[in-house]
Amino acid sequence: ARVERARASSVSSPGRARTDHTRCLDDDRHALRTRSAFGSFAKPNNAEFSTTRRAASAVDARSASSRTPRGESSTDAPRNRTKTSSAMTKPMHKREAPRGVGVGSDKQRADETAVDLIDKLGGYENMISQGAEGRVFAVTFLTKPAIVKQRFKKTYRHPTLDAKITRARLVGETRALIRARRLGVPTPSLLYVDARQNAIYMERVAGRTLKELIREGMSEADMESVGTQVGKHVAAMHDGGLIHGDLTTSNILVVRDEDVDEPKNAAAKPRVVLIDFGLASNSIVPEDKGVDLYVLERAITVTHAAGRLFEAVMREYKKASGLWSASFNKFAEVRMRGRKRSMIG
Repeated sequence: ARVERARASSVSSPGRARTDHTRCLDDDRHALRTRSAFGSFAKPNNAEFSTTRRAASAVDARSASSRTPRGESSTDAPRNRTKTSSAMTKPMHKREAPRGVGVGSDKQRADETAVDLIDKLGGYENMISQGAEGRVFAVTFLTKPAIVKQRFKKTYRHPTLDAKITRARLVGETRALIRARRLGVPTPSLLYVDARQNAIYMERVAGRTLKELIREGMSEADMESVGTQVGKHVAAMHDGGLIHGDLTTSNILVVRDEDVDEPKNAAAKPRVVLIDFGLASNSIVPEDKGVDLYVLERAITVTHAAGRLFEAVMREYKKASGLWSASFNKFAEVRMRGRKRSMIG
C-alpha cells in the first residue's frame, strides 16, 4: 500500500514522492533489522521485498530525470549540483585593485611603460642635498626653475608598510604647504605632485638658509628684521592649528634683493620663507606649540650672539598670537625638561 501511494504521488510531485518513498524504505529496513534481532517474527517475503526495491529504484530514476537540466544525463546531475552548491558558498564580492596600480601583468606592464620624469628633466645630475627622508634636485619644470623633493624607499621597512607611510607623508606635506599659504605664511609655490615617484615639485627660492647666515654673522638690524618675520609667521601657523614639526634654521630661507633678478633697493629688507613641511601636523595643543618653539630656540642659539635673534622672535610671537600665554607656559616646561636631559646626559 505504501508503494502504491508513493507511485501515485510521484506522478503529481516527483520531489515529494522521493521523500515519502524514502521514508517507506527506512521503515522496511527497520522492520527487517528488528526481525533479525529478535528472531520471533516471520521471515520477510523475498518477492515482496524485491518488488519494493524495484519500485523505489523507478521512483528515484523519475525524480532524478525531472530535476536534470535539458541536455544533461542523470548521471551528470549530482556532479553539477555539487559544483553549483560549492560555487554559491564562495564570496560574491571581489576586492578590486586601485586605479592606476594594476594587478599582476598589468602592473608590470605599467612599470615598464612609465616615464621617469626626474631623469627626463636631468634632476639626478643636479642633486642639491640628501636627508633622512628624501633627496632634493634642481630642475626646470615648465620653463620655471623648480625644486624636486623625492622620498626614496626605506629597505629596512616592509614594502607594504613603507609604501603606506611614504604615501601618507607625501600627502601630508602637500596639504601642509597649501594650508600654510592660506594662513599667510610665505612658502614655495606648489607646482606638481608625482604620486608614482613620491615627488613634490616646488618653486625654487633663491635664498640662503638662516643657519648659514648665523654662522657667518648677522648685523643687529638683520637679526631684528628676520626675527620679527619668523615670529609673525610661526604665530600665524600656530593660531591656525598647524605645527611645523621641524622648525630649525635649516628650514628657514632668507631672501635678499641681490638674490633675485630685481633692481636693488637700499630700503628693501630680507624676506623670510619657510620650507620643508614633511613633519608638519594639525594640532591646537599648547604642548606641540611649545615643542616647536623649543626646537627653534635650540637651533638659533648655537652662538651667543644669535640670542638677540630669538628674543625678537618671541617678542613678535607675543604680539601676533592671540594664544601666546598657553604656548609660552608649555614652552617653559619643555625647556626645563630639555635642560634636565642635557644635564643628565
